Amino acid sequence: MAQMNVGVQGKAARALCFALALSLAACAQPTRETFDLAGLAAARIAPTGGPALSVKEPSAVTPTSTDRVVVRDLDGSVSVLPGVQWSERLPGLLQNRLIGALQRAGVSADKISLGGNRTLATDIRRFEIDVAHNVAVVEIAARIVDDASGATRAAQTFTAETPAPEHTGAQAVHALKAAAAEALSRMAGWARGRL
Repeated sequence: MAQMNVGVQGKAARALCFALALSLAACAQPTRETFDLAGLAAARIAPTGGPALSVKEPSAVTPTSTDRVVVRDLDGSVSVLPGVQWSERLPGLLQNRLIGALQRAGVSADKISLGGNRTLATDIRRFEIDVAHNVAVVEIAARIVDDASGATRAAQTFTAETPAPEHTGAQAVHALKAAAAEALSRMAGWARGRL
């Protein structure tokens, strides 16, 4: 009986040591500074009174589809910035900011169908710091689709670049935010004119 208690106590001690080691390893991970795309606001325009637009979450490939900030290096390889991250996965974050940009442009827009029978589908092609050219690049392809027929009513790609002499930290993120604000503002104006 005494041997059984020692065995159980030994297992419990090992489990405790393992849990402690895991928690120490987690503490050793550096925390990342977190950013949002807030502050992309522009003046609000009166609603058009036209059809409502449902906005799908943008499609994207990894690592752009994650919460990490992407960098394209001099050799064309893609990596992520250490020490920074978006407040959520970039496609969800961009969907929310696009809806806000559309609403400020006077378009009735939401994540769900508002009875307008039109959907804005987008694809994030680039959302990165381009080290070779010292710019932040945002490139988003957009399509307005008729829900009933599936036909594309209009399509266009929006590209915006802003200077990014700093390739790390908050400076790089702020350059990306400025490029995103420009691209989303132009996209919202384009969508408004096609509803």
